[in-house]
Amino acid sequence: MNTFQKALTSELLQNLLLSLAFLNTILIIEKLLKISRIFSSVGIDLLNLFLLIVMLQPQLFIFTIPMSLLLSVLLTYGRIIADNEMLTLMVSGMPYKRTFRVVIYFGLIAFVLTLFMSFYIAPKGVSLVREKIISLLAERAPLGLEEGVFNQGFKGVTIFVREKPDMMHLKEVMIFDERKEDKIIIIAKEGLIRKEKDNIILSLIDGKAYFNRGINFNEIVFQEYIFKLSPNIEPVAKKISEYSLSELFYKFQSDIARKIDYKLEFYKRIILPVLCIISVFLTPSLCLLIGKSGRLGGITIGLGVFTFYYILMIYGTNLAKAGKISPEIGAFSPVFIFGIIAIIFYSRIKV
Repeated sequence: MNTFQKALTSELLQNLLLSLAFLNTILIIEKLLKISRIFSSVGIDLLNLFLLIVMLQPQLFIFTIPMSLLLSVLLTYGRIIADNEMLTLMVSGMPYKRTFRVVIYFGLIAFVLTLFMSFYIAPKGVSLVREKIISLLAERAPLGLEEGVFNQGFKGVTIFVREKPDMMHLKEVMIFDERKEDKIIIIAKEGLIRKEKDNIILSLIDGKAYFNRGINFNEIVFQEYIFKLSPNIEPVAKKISEYSLSELFYKFQSDIARKIDYKLEFYKRIILPVLCIISVFLTPSLCLLIGKSGRLGGITIGLGVFTFYYILMIYGTNLAKAGKISPEIGAFSPVFIFGIIAIIFYSRIKV
C-alpha cells in the first residue's frame, strides 16, 4: 500500500467513524424520547440509561453503517477533488477508478458487518432492551406510587395512596382497575408492596372491593386482597424484529396468516446491507457530480441517495403488505433500481 492509499484509508476511516457517531446520535434521540415516556412515572438512573443506549446500538447500526459508508466516501473524495488532489493523481498516471480500490475493501467489510448485525446482533439487542425495560419498570415501580397523587404508571390502573410511610408500605389505598370489561374499585386501609418476577404484587389489607358485572354491582369485604400490577409497557409478546434467522424460517412455514410480514422482515435484513455494495459502484460517479462543491455537496447528495433508497424500500414494503405486488418485488425493487443505476454510471467512467 503506497503513501496515498494509507492517507486515503486513514481519512476514510476517520470520516466513517465521525459519520457513525453523528448519525447514531441523531437516531438515538428518538429512542431516548420513547424511553423517557416509558419511565416518566418512575425515573431511570444514568447507568441503566447508558446500558439501554448500548443495547440499542446494533439496531441503529443497520441503518447508519451503510449511510455512513456512503457519506464518508463522498466527504473524503469530495475534499480530494475540491483541493485538486485528484487532478494531480490523474496527471501523474493513476486512473480515476483505481483511487477507489480502497473503497471496495471498506464496502465489503461494511456489508459483512451490517449483515451480521441485521441477522444476529440486532434481534438479540431488541429483545434485551425489552427485557431490561420490563425489569427496570418492575424494580422501580414502587417509586412511582406517590402519596396524595393519582398514580397512573400502570396501564389501565389508577392508584391513590393517602400516606406512604416507607418504600414498601402504603396506607389508605384506593384502586380503580379498568383493564377488563368488568371495572373494579378497591379501597383498603393498608397495602404492602412486593416484587414477583417482572410484576408488582400489592397485598391489600382490610378493605372492600366493588365489582361492576353487567347491570349488577357487587361488594366484597376482605381481610387480604392480592392485586397484581404489570409494568406500563407494550406487550410482552415477541416482536418480528426480535426473531432470529432460524425463527423467521420456521414462521414462514407455520404462520401462514403473517407469512408476508415474516418474508418482508427477512428481506429487509438483506437490502440495507446491500446498499454498502451498491455504494462502492455508485460513489465514483457521485464524486464527479459533486465536483468542486466539496464536503457540503457530499453530505447533501449522500443524504439524498439514502433517503430515496429508504423511501423506495418503505413504499415497496407497503405495496407488498397491501397485496398489490409480491414481497420479493416490493423488497428488492430498491436494490435492482439502484444497482442498475450504479453499474450504468460506473461503466461510463472511462478514466
